Amino acid sequence: MRMKLLAAASAALLSVSALAVATAAAELRIAIATQSAGFDPQTETGNDSAPELYQVYDTLIERDLYANPLAFKPGLATEWKQIEPTVWEFKLREGVKMHDGTVMDAQDVAFSLNRVFHHEDENFFSAWGRWFYNFTDVEVVDPMTVRIHTARPDPLFETLISARQAGITSKEYYDAVGYEEASLHPVGTGPYKVTEFVPKDKVVMERFGDFWGDAAPFDKLTFQLVSEVASRVTGLVNGEFDLITNIPPDQESALAVSGVKTMGVTWPMFHVWILHMSNAPTSNPLVRQAMKLCVDHQALVDGLWGGKAKVPHALQFEEYGAPYYMPELDLIKHDPEEAKRLLAEAGYKGEPIVAQFTKSYYLYGDLAAQVIQQQYKDCGINLELQQVEKYDDTKFNVRAWSNPMYYPDPMGVMDTHWATSSWVYEDKLWQPQNPEWLPTYEIVRYGETAEVRKEAYRKLLSLAEQESGWILLYQPHELYGMRDDIAFAVPPNDRPYVLPLRAGQVTFDASK
Repeated sequence: MRMKLLAAASAALLSVSALAVATAAAELRIAIATQSAGFDPQTETGNDSAPELYQVYDTLIERDLYANPLAFKPGLATEWKQIEPTVWEFKLREGVKMHDGTVMDAQDVAFSLNRVFHHEDENFFSAWGRWFYNFTDVEVVDPMTVRIHTARPDPLFETLISARQAGITSKEYYDAVGYEEASLHPVGTGPYKVTEFVPKDKVVMERFGDFWGDAAPFDKLTFQLVSEVASRVTGLVNGEFDLITNIPPDQESALAVSGVKTMGVTWPMFHVWILHMSNAPTSNPLVRQAMKLCVDHQALVDGLWGGKAKVPHALQFEEYGAPYYMPELDLIKHDPEEAKRLLAEAGYKGEPIVAQFTKSYYLYGDLAAQVIQQQYKDCGINLELQQVEKYDDTKFNVRAWSNPMYYPDPMGVMDTHWATSSWVYEDKLWQPQNPEWLPTYEIVRYGETAEVRKEAYRKLLSLAEQESGWILLYQPHELYGMRDDIAFAVPPNDRPYVLPLRAGQVTFDASK
């Protein structure tokens, strides 16, 4: 799968000079399914911010989106080195203009990252818990040199510091206008500058003429929130949009019209249900194990996704590559009879198990819940479905979520969601009880060799099945719809939903 993605990337980018001319006037109008309420790189950590943050913010070092194995390249830093086991030094790029007209320096870097690393402001707790809990401080050495300190040696240092949540913004600007205003009128250093932002509605960006790198290929990007699938499809067919996201496979035929094409992708991401380990009756591990065994994943994939989504066998993805991907693992079972036995052993008497969902966030999420509700009924589980505006963790047993791969490594799936620094642990939803969990986790996170980390992860996945704190439903298969002259490859080295719209990443006919 990973090699296929890389081959597609190479093919898509061969003819950049023949199509996309950076100086030609061009607007790309994009209809998206969800959108964030803010634009701060260290605050917005969900899938709804991924397509847009990538265009606006740069990091000290950047990932090569298509390299196998994962490789890094200069970004806002031109060079970096590890000078002590827990200290890395960065030389910053000279003359980088920010969107507010100031020039980036070490103070901007320290400001942007220390507000997360110091773990004092709750606005940044999510980013700290997912990526940066081992990072302690940015030290300013001189105006163009910084040192980043970690609590312990970190084998994932470069991978984590290249996450978009390590994007750099302007200290002067934040000092002048404050956090709330800066979140609505963002300032970065990226190839596109935000000129209009209406939260949960629309983002307009224009090419930033003073960008330090190669010029952005589009004059203008417009991201429009269109929650309904049918409206996104109709908008593309009618020429209202040039690119639409999050389209289910059963809508492919509606896009089989002249001038339009589709591109399918099975995301390295699971739609997942969190099982609240502190609220009865899901506080009982036998009930949680039974709930997992009652789910018929193949029926969900066939019935909802036309067989194009992927049935889970373990919390891992092909995109890890060697040596971490273990295709032989088959840990997730469908066994209703064993589930009934476990429920009887647990003394479960049909008490309501409350599942809460928000509207339209996950494609097919509502339909999947209805199918599972019937599967549970057949097992003797009383599942009550509630659609809510906001989750209330004092009242639910099940919460809909997703578990993407943020980077191609086991911790790119596990650490970003299930670490003891994560919100699900802090809120006592996820509370592993096996005494081997934390020591095994430590080895996966900080192990010195790939083989040691791999074998520890194998053990950790088996422990996760015993804990049964979550249910992996499937890897969704979604379509992009677009004008037939547009071409790009989904980047395997970044999180799902990142749109590669920078120089050299997308081709198009600039006359359209």
